[in-house]
Order: sequence, then C-alpha cells, then structure tokens
Amino acid sequence: MLDPANIHRSNRRTLSLFIDERGTLIVRAPNRMPVSKIYQFVTEKEDWILRQQERIMQNRFRDPDVLAYNKFLHLGTPLVPYVTDSVKKVCRQDGLILVPSKFAAQGEAAAIKKVEKWLRDEAKMIVDERCFYFSARLNLAHGKIGVNNNKTRWGVCDLDGNIMLNWRAVMLPPRLLDYIIVHEFCHLLEFNHTREFWALVETILPKWRLLRRELKQFGWILSLFRPQPKGTG
Repeated sequence: MLDPANIHRSNRRTLSLFIDERGTLIVRAPNRMPVSKIYQFVTEKEDWILRQQERIMQNRFRDPDVLAYNKFLHLGTPLVPYVTDSVKKVCRQDGLILVPSKFAAQGEAAAIKKVEKWLRDEAKMIVDERCFYFSARLNLAHGKIGVNNNKTRWGVCDLDGNIMLNWRAVMLPPRLLDYIIVHEFCHLLEFNHTREFWALVETILPKWRLLRRELKQFGWILSLFRPQPKGTG
C-alpha cells in the first residue's frame, strides 16, 4: 500500500496522509519518526485510505458525456443517440443507439426514459443468458435469477439462492459483467467473503483481482438513471 519512496520527511512534528490525483498514498512524516511507526499508522488508516483511493479512481474514469446522457453505455461500448424515422423502437446499430422520432418529439426526458427501458430489457436478457451459462458450467443449483435497481451494489445472492444483478451491469464491459455473476454464483457455496470464497472465484476467474479493481472504476454508473433530488429553493 505504501511505497517507501512516498514517505516525505521534514522538520514537521506530526504524521499526515495525502492521496494525490492518481490515487497514490503520500506520507508526510517527522525526520526522526521510526519507519515501523509510520507503517503502523498507515495500517490503522487502511479503511480510510482505500475509500479515498476508490473515490479518486471513480472520479478519474467518469465519462461526462455518459453522465449527461449525450452517450449511453452498452456492454462497455459508448453509443451516440441518433433520432430517426427508420425504426419504431429503440435499438443498437454499430456505434449508435437509434431513437424513434416519435419518442424524441415527446422531449429529452421521455426519450432518455425509452433508452433506459431498452437497457433494462437488454439487461434481463443478457443476465439470463450469462447466468444460464455459468450455472451449467459450475453445475450449481440456484433460486430466482433477475435484475434489480440497487443503489450501491452490483449484485446480491440471498440465503435462498436467489441471485439479483443491478440492471446497470449491462453497461459494463462483458468481462466485468461475468465477474459479478461469478462472484454471486460462488456465494451459493460460500456465503461470506472468506479466503475459501476467493479461492473458489480464482478457480473460475484467475485474474479476479484485476477485474475487481477495474470494476471500482465504474462505480459512478450506479448513479445513472436515478431521479435527481429536488432543489430546496
């Protein structure tokens, strides 16, 4: 977590932590403070450090066009909306998401709502397909498979074996969608995040650590297509 090269000593009296714009941990320490004490302090603050690094990583990878609904993500690919009379329902064509003129005529908010519905329908179909694939591959019995609208989580597996994925996962690259599904399927055998759980995930996805780190870059997607808080003025 801490690179010794990032320990900056000076005549200061106190120890402080700083996370730069790249998510790198910088420690400012007194000249004579033992290294062991510095590392002990960093260990004690690990939760805070990880939260700050995750927040910075998410901010770095935010796509302003997607946040403004000038583009829409589908399986990791940004699609530009294109209003046309040639289609009767929202659909994907190459790098475009085609929006019927009749929807656009109802206003921007209505058109975005139609795109959201298309993405939700895509999510249900793709999640079903990938869950069926991994269910057969792992030979695991499960309960209900579906999508939800969770505010903070990509997926959940309950004690009854029901697996629900956030429908926004359809916006992620396929490798990350599969990671979420595998993660939840492994909970059918090991409910908690124990060492055994991660060992099980590794038998299916050897590079799960990289995938988990990459997924954190997309946490901002969980805020999309949600009602904006009303102003107090």
